[in-house]
Amino acid sequence: MGGTGVAQYANPSVIYFNPAGSYFTHRGISLMHAENFAGIVKNEFGSVTIPQKNMSLGVGIQYLSVGDIKFTSLYDTTDFPNSNNRPYVTDTVGTKDMVVYLNGAKGNDRVAFGANVKVFYRNLSVITGYGGGLDVGAVMNLDHLIVGITLRDFVLSPILWSNGTKETIITKVAFGVAPIIPLTTINSGVVLACDVVKPIDIEGFDVNLGFEYTYKDVICGRIGIYRGNYTFGAGLQYRQFNVDYALVTHSELANSNKISAGYRF
Repeated sequence: MGGTGVAQYANPSVIYFNPAGSYFTHRGISLMHAENFAGIVKNEFGSVTIPQKNMSLGVGIQYLSVGDIKFTSLYDTTDFPNSNNRPYVTDTVGTKDMVVYLNGAKGNDRVAFGANVKVFYRNLSVITGYGGGLDVGAVMNLDHLIVGITLRDFVLSPILWSNGTKETIITKVAFGVAPIIPLTTINSGVVLACDVVKPIDIEGFDVNLGFEYTYKDVICGRIGIYRGNYTFGAGLQYRQFNVDYALVTHSELANSNKISAGYRF
């Protein structure tokens, strides 16, 4: 749905989009695999949420990897590349990023607040780093409208690199609305979604849009716009199981494919 999710809580993956949304989810597990830009970047995400009477606990793990990165050199490093001094591959490496989310949310039938404590590890082959951060969020659940807000990396998240340097991840503010339109006469429903994402250190913002049509709470189709690129998707729900697929187009880079599955218990 165009990368929206701040004002939605259909499954445990809401931990990533808005930590408060886990309060309104079912007890369950969600797994996602994505191959971005024709498989150059692989993204894995798994999450579990366990709602209680007036609170929810959850955990999520994200693993991002890029492989087949070639280091090159010249036979004569004192000269420019030419027909007699062609680059050659000296090594082939990959990069890895892993983030662990520890989630908690508390609320009532209408409003919930939540937070993610994050721990992450980065391996860029030639350098490694560790860090942590905090996401906070809130959700308002009205009869036919969901409103959400998230501050990602609310506490400026440091990365401590193995060479002694330090980097900071800047806060992003995300605001989302999702009107829900029941079409009971045809056993269907429509969800419209809009997220506005604003990094606080740069000008401008991103607007992501999504549309979902569901028939009999079993099958659904989705379209959206993510950072100016079109997205398409479909989902199937059978009892406690669900499977979803999404295609994210890109005007300059290759398309991305995402598949996810979940189970409510």
